[in-house]
Amino acid sequence: MPDPTYKIDPVHHLPASAVGRVSLLFSWGDAARAVALREGESLVVGRSEPASLVIDDRSLSRTHARLSLRDGNVTLEDLGSTNGCTVNGTRVTETSLAEGDVAQLGTLELRISGVPRAQAASALGSHATFMRQLAEELKRARVFGRHVSVLAVRHAPAGVARSAAVAALRPVDRACAFAPGITLLMLAEQNDDAATAWANTWRQAEKNAVVAIASYPKLLCTPEQLVSRALDVLHAGDSGSVRLAADRPTAPAAEPLVLSPLMRRLYELVTRAARTTLPVLVQGETGSGKELVAQAVHARSPRAKAPFKALNCATIPANLIESVLFGHERGAFTGADRQTQGIFEQAQGGTVFLDEVGELAPQAQAALLRVLEARRIVRVGGSKELEVDVRVVAATHRDLGAMVKAGTFREDLMFRLDALTLRVPPLRERREEIAPLADVFLARARAEWGATASGMSDDALDALLAYAWPGNVRQLKNVMERAVAVCAGELVELEDLPEQVWRDGRESVAHVAPTASAHGFKSLPDRVREFEMALIREALEKAHGNQAQAARILGLPRRTLANKVHGYGML
Repeated sequence: MPDPTYKIDPVHHLPASAVGRVSLLFSWGDAARAVALREGESLVVGRSEPASLVIDDRSLSRTHARLSLRDGNVTLEDLGSTNGCTVNGTRVTETSLAEGDVAQLGTLELRISGVPRAQAASALGSHATFMRQLAEELKRARVFGRHVSVLAVRHAPAGVARSAAVAALRPVDRACAFAPGITLLMLAEQNDDAATAWANTWRQAEKNAVVAIASYPKLLCTPEQLVSRALDVLHAGDSGSVRLAADRPTAPAAEPLVLSPLMRRLYELVTRAARTTLPVLVQGETGSGKELVAQAVHARSPRAKAPFKALNCATIPANLIESVLFGHERGAFTGADRQTQGIFEQAQGGTVFLDEVGELAPQAQAALLRVLEARRIVRVGGSKELEVDVRVVAATHRDLGAMVKAGTFREDLMFRLDALTLRVPPLRERREEIAPLADVFLARARAEWGATASGMSDDALDALLAYAWPGNVRQLKNVMERAVAVCAGELVELEDLPEQVWRDGRESVAHVAPTASAHGFKSLPDRVREFEMALIREALEKAHGNQAQAARILGLPRRTLANKVHGYGML
């Protein structure tokens, strides 16, 4: 089940002489190769024979490196190669590899899985490490057609030890403490059923725990979205229950917060675009809010009462693309035990949102072009053509024009999708929205988790305003949710934020503020506060001083607005 971004070569099988084994995943360019290495065996990697695994890559020497598995220990040995070997960025001649290490043979990347327990990393790690490991496992799952399940566990009472769940983990599984009383778990190669059975087994020792499960490929989404889905289901769970995350709802989300001039202009274009029937291409960085724009196009169009179906193209295995998009008939392939509708049928009369359309493999691009031109589909394994009436909104963070020139994206498909283009500015270009968005995310997290935090300290707010936000609004949302979860007081403090945010924000303030002062300019936090005060005054004037109505105009909780009015001395 190959990933859309990979060409998968056949698995290189080694002699089955021993019981123990690990899996090696080599990736280079747009290709990947999986290798099984068994106990007592060695594998020489190189560009030509006598290497036992030959990979035609110019960065490799003829015999570049040797990998061995002895007594459960994976060893990497450089065989005098020209471009060398590195592990986690450090040049090595001979070293042991643990699961999670990233080795480079020339430009070839190597990752391993299935390392025995003695070699595995500690089961309970940091949140950042957990998310990185989840991303790596999802990549393997897409390449090799495997399952991955994320479990969010609420321990009852909140202070109970996590020992029951963590002790039941296998060497390839991972866990982290998300917040007091809440643990995140990753089960490799486990679907909903297997994860449910596993959870019910260890829950015999912790009967009041609540477990929420979100699994891939049932949910075709990113690591962050998979964790969010599990946490959302966990919040709705009853004590002593195990709940599964279903596919995302079809109803569009609420109107986004639109405060900056850039976003106001964007949503004016959204309203005009919604009146047409043309395809729309939404461009913007990851996490900037492209799906919210697509939902707004749907909600403001004549199709608003029909379904809105969203799909992240980067998560669709290449051999399932036509089934996911167009559906399949019973018996069309192994495991197709019933007729299934694809998202184009499910969205009949409405809108299909194809996120990260630039990640589609050539086969998928051709299939999408056919349906856009003919407005007809044929289910996999069927022969009957079915008419579909849907509007397509596509999104990408890539430069499709450059991809066309590079030969990785079809020019005719780009022209079909690019009838109307909407650009979503990154969060760093609309900094006046950082504080209001942070307040919204804080209020939602407080309500969901029953947390104590009701606002932010000045230091924490300054750090948020100064940070560059490479992950945009999605990153801000995740930061605020986690900050609220770990906050012990009424205000989110600087230390409640991820180290990268407060460190980078503090350095930015330290470097930028003196320069601004020397040139007679106001600092960024001062400018943001002035802009926010002006918006509050405008809303209060429209509401004739009624704070509850002004809060609704601004899209803020009333208490948040009251705190701001008091803090700014606007009473």
